[in-house]
Amino acid sequence: MRRIAIIGGALVGIAAILAAVGLFWFFGGDAPEAASVDAALAQAAASSPSPVTPASPTVLASGTAAATATPGAPVDLAGTYQVVKGDGTFAGYRIKEELRTIGSNTAVGRSPDVTGSLTFEGKVITAVEVTVSVASLKSDDSRRDNFMQRNGLQTQQFPTTTFVLSQPIAISSLPAEGEKAKFEATGDFTLHGVTRRVTIPLEGARQAGTVVVAGSLEVVLADYKIQKPVASTVLSINDKGLMEFQITFRK
Repeated sequence: MRRIAIIGGALVGIAAILAAVGLFWFFGGDAPEAASVDAALAQAAASSPSPVTPASPTVLASGTAAATATPGAPVDLAGTYQVVKGDGTFAGYRIKEELRTIGSNTAVGRSPDVTGSLTFEGKVITAVEVTVSVASLKSDDSRRDNFMQRNGLQTQQFPTTTFVLSQPIAISSLPAEGEKAKFEATGDFTLHGVTRRVTIPLEGARQAGTVVVAGSLEVVLADYKIQKPVASTVLSINDKGLMEFQITFRK
């Protein structure tokens, strides 16, 4: 009986250790791939009867698309496009942290709850408005997400973040369908109740009547009055992270 009791006590001790490690480990795990037009096009192509293979990127000047024109009849993009939920649409954060038990880790949280619109007038993008529900952010563990409701991003108090274009984006010639283009969007970005004028590097493409846009913006936490979360499992968090997004629009 004594031997059984000793073994039982040892098993209880091991279970307690594993449980403690689990409390640390929930912050860990492999980070998902960064947002990209390639990923969005691949997802759209997988569900299409006639997949389009994304072409190599075409590098553009700031705010101006250049490069390859669409062969055949002219394409009229004029009109307003709405965000399509699903189809790889999401926005979220990516930030590096140092954890007590596993060392360096990249924390990623994403929300599929994205709404908004993009407007073309001729070859100019004249308006973009996007709203993201940060209250819907999900990472690899619900305990982190629950913690973020009251700390860090304080998603209970600041449930949404927005971007509103402030300068038109001129497009000199349209890339071919499925071909990527790079440009920049300048506008007002509101996060954690703070609005700042920012310029976001973007990558875009059109395919099967949709416009796909992806990119990321470096965010300095102090610029948006975000205090770094404090937890016994977290030794440190970077002073800056990325706001990243991958959005599909359809007319």
